[in-house]
Amino acid sequence: MPGKKQEVRIYYSEFKDRTFEKVADWYSDVADFKLWLVQPNGKRVQLPTQAQEDHFTASFVPEQAGSYRLEIGHTAGDPGEGTAYQFNAFAQAWAGEPLEAKRLPVGAAQPELVLAEELQLTAKPATKVFRSYFKGEPVGGISATLFLPSGKTETITSNAEGLLEVELKEKGIYFLEATTYHESEAGRTKKAPYQSVWRCATQKIEF
Repeated sequence: MPGKKQEVRIYYSEFKDRTFEKVADWYSDVADFKLWLVQPNGKRVQLPTQAQEDHFTASFVPEQAGSYRLEIGHTAGDPGEGTAYQFNAFAQAWAGEPLEAKRLPVGAAQPELVLAEELQLTAKPATKVFRSYFKGEPVGGISATLFLPSGKTETITSNAEGLLEVELKEKGIYFLEATTYHESEAGRTKKAPYQSVWRCATQKIEF
């Protein structure tokens, strides 16, 4: 609902064991992430965050009806054995009716690997549809792992249009994690050079 404050929490976790690491133990400089809010008009604004013992908090007040997307894109400063690790995370919120909300843009301003929920395509009961993007363009062939509430996992691959359909077979909290690895992509983080890049994009799903 427009005008109602929305609370946000950011955790660093291994999905398979569902434990939250203390902020002081987060890998490299991952705690230096920036949290962005994409508004219904496409405007992207940074939200301030506050560190707690095992998470960060933030909040925002939606001023207009429509879709909102929270997003983080952070490349760790310390490469591991020549590989840069990039962490991307997303969450959707909306004010008003979800199925009437317009698709939010994904472009050069967004993190490099994106999982964006496609609200208009989620018509089946107990399903959600996401689209995978790489550097602003929809991309197929992206492999994602779905972590079910029971602890089981399933592998989903995006189709030619970048779409992934997730079937929610159990009640509870799911995590969806897409990953890519580019063996010959050299560059430099804020601290050191690298020869390859591992990227992930994650979504939390409650059902």
